[in-house]
Amino acid sequence: MEAVGLLGLLGVCGFEDIKIKRIRLVVVNLFAILGIVFHLVYERISWLDMLGGAAIGIVLLIIGYFSKEKIGYGDGLLFMATGIYLGFWNNLALLWMSTALAGIYGLIMLLFKKKKKSSEIPLIPFVLATYVVSLIINGGTL
Repeated sequence: MEAVGLLGLLGVCGFEDIKIKRIRLVVVNLFAILGIVFHLVYERISWLDMLGGAAIGIVLLIIGYFSKEKIGYGDGLLFMATGIYLGFWNNLALLWMSTALAGIYGLIMLLFKKKKKSSEIPLIPFVLATYVVSLIINGGTL
């Protein structure tokens, strides 16, 4: 259930991030609420771990605010939702690996002069790719 929910969230938001450079708050909120319901039914992780995972998204929102949205608010909201499903450590690993992947992509684009240093790169497709690879390799554990 968790994997299907996260794949749905990341797929929809990744598509929106590429196409319109925004994500719909209603989609993220819906999946966050489903994550809380899922937690109430199955209690796979502790409440503290779930809150810690969501806190990663809050930190990204704060960084986005102070950096004048160099990190988009949508990314922070998305990581709040994924934190509800994954908990603190798995969400932190997802953030780290997806930003590393996005950074490698950005570096390649710079080297081949396809993008400029100031160009924006949508992060959520890299989050989706990281999660899919983790599902294939580790069964969803990052």
